[in-house]
Amino acid sequence: MQYKAVIFDLFETLITEWGHKKYTKNELCADLNVSREDFDIYWNEKALDQYLGTITFRESIQYVCEKCGRTISPAQMDAITTKRIQTKSDCFNYILPEVFDLLEQIKVMGLKTAIVSNCSSEEVEVLRESKLCDYFDEIILSYEVHMKKPDICIYEEAAKKLGVFIHECLFIGDGGSNELFGAKDAGMKPVQAKWYTNRYPKKRENIGDFLWAEEPMDVVNIILKQGQP
Repeated sequence: MQYKAVIFDLFETLITEWGHKKYTKNELCADLNVSREDFDIYWNEKALDQYLGTITFRESIQYVCEKCGRTISPAQMDAITTKRIQTKSDCFNYILPEVFDLLEQIKVMGLKTAIVSNCSSEEVEVLRESKLCDYFDEIILSYEVHMKKPDICIYEEAAKKLGVFIHECLFIGDGGSNELFGAKDAGMKPVQAKWYTNRYPKKRENIGDFLWAEEPMDVVNIILKQGQP
């Protein structure tokens, strides 16, 4: 097999939410003056809509407040949204240098690249403004394309945009959202990325019988072993 494209998950593959300050759900609940139990119930009711691009972060917060009988002022909404965007933006300041080394090497090898990520509105905003985007030919985000992992349609969309057959693609991801199984079902070759999950907060076991990469540059070895255009 000669691979022509490498497709990456975003969170815990290219960037990580661990190891730096976060705006936690408990802090968010405190700012809203709602219980964590109630928040989780109503937030989860809109989680799929957030990822599929039918509702924004702000609209989800408004929904939670209405269900909990709370009133949120425009100033409070702005402050909460700013905190949320900042914590997402901070993720791009803690990327392992080896991740950039991998992306540079893939570029030298002449392979096409894409990101496929389940993202909500505020995550789309910070990603589009990051320098990480410069390394990719295509960026396919659930919020924008109205489909999400592990549905095979989002993997097919990535291959289509890159102009390659789906079986010519490696998919690299930590395994969240059953993404490795979705990639396999779509016809891609999945590889479990473990360089972040090995560090924060505890080591993740191997998933299924998928290939895995302990460190970013292990992906290069997998490409060379399996075939190179």
